[in-house]
Amino acid sequence: MAKTKVLMLGPDRSVKGGVSGVVNNLYDAGIDKEIELKYIGTMVDGSKLRKLFQAAKTYFEAFCCINNYDIVHVHVSADASYYRKSFFMKMALRHNKKLVIHQHGGDIKRFYGHDLSGKAHDKMVALFNKCDAFIVLAPNFKEYFKHIVACEDKISVIGNGITIPEIDLNKKDYDKPNILFLGRICKDKGIGELLEAVDRLSKNHPDVHLYLGGFFEDEDLKERVEQLSGNVTACGWISGDDKEALFDKCPIFVLPSYYEGMPLSVAEGMAHGCATIASNVGSLDQMIKDESTGLLVKAKDSEDLYNALKNVIEDSKLRTSLGQRAYSFAKENYDIIKMKDNILKIYKDITHG
Repeated sequence: MAKTKVLMLGPDRSVKGGVSGVVNNLYDAGIDKEIELKYIGTMVDGSKLRKLFQAAKTYFEAFCCINNYDIVHVHVSADASYYRKSFFMKMALRHNKKLVIHQHGGDIKRFYGHDLSGKAHDKMVALFNKCDAFIVLAPNFKEYFKHIVACEDKISVIGNGITIPEIDLNKKDYDKPNILFLGRICKDKGIGELLEAVDRLSKNHPDVHLYLGGFFEDEDLKERVEQLSGNVTACGWISGDDKEALFDKCPIFVLPSYYEGMPLSVAEGMAHGCATIASNVGSLDQMIKDESTGLLVKAKDSEDLYNALKNVIEDSKLRTSLGQRAYSFAKENYDIIKMKDNILKIYKDITHG
């Protein structure tokens, strides 16, 4: 039987971010072995000019090959991602291709409900309703988008997946007060509140240490990290063995973002048996059962974040139990194989349904 032919579009696989991480995980799970898949990276890291050139180049590339494919699968977030991807969605529709829109990102109410207004909002609604399938990350996002996508049957909930590591929790070192953050080092990730909390904690717990894995987007935060160098280490963007080494070193994972979709970093933290603390935004209340598989805190609230970190640092039993339950939950819910199979089912349904 001939394989389904899929043209997939999203950020370049080299981009340092969540969506490219999801795509790379799908490749690791072998999705390209089960379908005939071509992936085109529509955005790269770098200057605005470089990004503009990449978008133009990939639009031409997609235009030249689109007739060779049955399905166009577009990964889209808010803001510039939506505007950029809308051109590819319209191209797919003009060529009578099955269109799968895969919605990422957490700041959807601000963008789709406020920034897009008038005719721009109407055009977005019309475009989204022409798709054959609309994928969201969690049930709360389905609840939001069902007021935009009229046919609710088109909307499927497929959470992000990761490769679950095989770890022996009995050998994990839960004694060290080491905290790990992974992501962009910027205001929107709650880094200001996190640094303030660690500074306060260090007064009574001088051995507490925060490891920041990611790249700086804010020079003021870089200066603040340097001021706290005794308790904070900026590791740069990390992956592979370096990331695994940090997970081994850190029994606590934290993500105090202002907004999120379904962050891979939290799934990874849980899958490594970390006591995980995250803001109660996006789908995080569906990823974490508060006080069972992790702790949820208020976004932009340094006091709440400080108290949560203080609790897990001072209570080794809590730290261990949160981490162990998080690992069990991650194994059951975040396996990339399940995500891949669910996407393949959507392809089958829209081509043979």
